[in-house]
Amino acid sequence: MRYIVLGHTGFVGKNLTKYLSAEGHEVIGLSRSQCDLRDYAQLNKKLLEFRPRGIDAIFNCAANVGSVHYVTAYAGDVISDNTYIALNLYKAVLENCPTTPIVNLLSNCCYVDGPQIQEEEKWLDGTVHPSVFSFGNFKRVLYYISRCYEMQYNINSINLMFSGIYGPGDSTDPNKVHALNGMIIRMLESIENNDAEFEIWGTGKPVREWIYIDDVCKILLQSLKLEKVIEPVNVAQGQGFAIAETAQNIAKATGYQGKLIFNTDFQDGAPIKILGMGKFEDLFKDYIFYDHQEGVSQTVQYYREVL
Repeated sequence: MRYIVLGHTGFVGKNLTKYLSAEGHEVIGLSRSQCDLRDYAQLNKKLLEFRPRGIDAIFNCAANVGSVHYVTAYAGDVISDNTYIALNLYKAVLENCPTTPIVNLLSNCCYVDGPQIQEEEKWLDGTVHPSVFSFGNFKRVLYYISRCYEMQYNINSINLMFSGIYGPGDSTDPNKVHALNGMIIRMLESIENNDAEFEIWGTGKPVREWIYIDDVCKILLQSLKLEKVIEPVNVAQGQGFAIAETAQNIAKATGYQGKLIFNTDFQDGAPIKILGMGKFEDLFKDYIFYDHQEGVSQTVQYYREVL
């Protein structure tokens, strides 16, 4: 099969490109160095070039995103850049390959703010948490765009809702790295500096669900076997960890012996983010997720090699 991965030099895109290639597929990667996805003319030209040999699916991994602090400080850039990319993608697909499915990575940050299990039928019943206002609302916009293009033009989209992604291959930039990976980087730096204390941003009480990057890649590919799933599907394990517990798991993997302290000057974000499992269990029967502690250990090893 022949696939396009948008954002193929980013965390998810890089890992997905590697996985698809290992599975024997032809992969065309598009990132800003080859094509500014915010520029419709550039993207349309690329899809026109690829059209003669066909495109079996497009994985939309491109995004201007970063930490909670990044998406707040650069909220205008985040919402505008990502919306331009999404609109350009759907317009270019309509023009060049209207039967090609688009696989979108949504995020649990677009769920309603509140302490509950996040079920798909309730995901739009309120506002997103203020800490992810720009990116969470963009992901809702992405869904609306996919829905409208399906309604009018019958463009097929697969919308998958992921929790916090972690694993090897992510950035080392503290403003861009995903949350769990960022904590690993900081703890390894604390070990290097012989710090007696490790600071956790916030109270440590919020509960988060994490998904290892290998699972993300496998599920993205498997999703192509599903019939049209325009409505979001939670990629859910039903298991969450308090931030403080996550820090303890990282300390175990890194061997950090210092004291964990909490800096409450940093905002917590939503109190709980655990995705409901019902729809996922129906569509991805018997899927077995990567062991969380082993995933943390693999990620620690990666950052030990690259830092």
